[in-house]
Amino acid sequence: MKTFGLFLLISFLTGNPLLALLILILVVFVIERRFIGVLPDIFEPWRRAGRMRQLNKEVQVNPANAEAHLDLGEAYFRQGKYKLASSFLEKASGKMAGHPLFHFYLGACYYHLGKIEEGKREIEKAVAANPKASLGEPYVYLLRICLQERQPAHIIENICKQLLNSGTPKTFYLAGRVFMEAGDINRARNFFEETIENYDACRGALKRLYRKWAILSKICLYSLK
Repeated sequence: MKTFGLFLLISFLTGNPLLALLILILVVFVIERRFIGVLPDIFEPWRRAGRMRQLNKEVQVNPANAEAHLDLGEAYFRQGKYKLASSFLEKASGKMAGHPLFHFYLGACYYHLGKIEEGKREIEKAVAANPKASLGEPYVYLLRICLQERQPAHIIENICKQLLNSGTPKTFYLAGRVFMEAGDINRARNFFEETIENYDACRGALKRLYRKWAILSKICLYSLK
């Protein structure tokens, strides 16, 4: 009712109902992003595209810039363009060997491209170089691989412990989804509950950052009842 009243007020002030609706949507979006944080950032694709244009220009001018190749590889990886991402990452291999993020993104790309063993080796290099690389995301991939390979329970448990020591509500949720899809309901439930507990312990900007994953975990827990 308050929202409708605000719409009427803006319509009266602007004299244009369509413009009033656009302004109201923008206000709601800004408030949501500032205080709630569940909706995606609609401006992020433009920022990312601009950054990627700069990086592409940089590698054209300076093909030896390994950091630019790594950043481009990460950007394309996040877009799901794994073959393109791996091509940039491989060009950085000479200077980036030993860099945890390089090994993680390359390994994750290989995994999605069906090169499971190569991917696993690279991801293991990433966590060996830095157990907290990418906030525990490499362990989510290792869980996927080990479950696919039907590795013994103690190996799965060890990866879970490492993830719990280095992860975030987001990676705990992702791990819960991995176990849920594998039919391991108990472990899935444990990770969803861990997501919510860690979210509850967050404060300020972190709470807004991880709210989405807490909500999704509650939905998953409800579906597991």
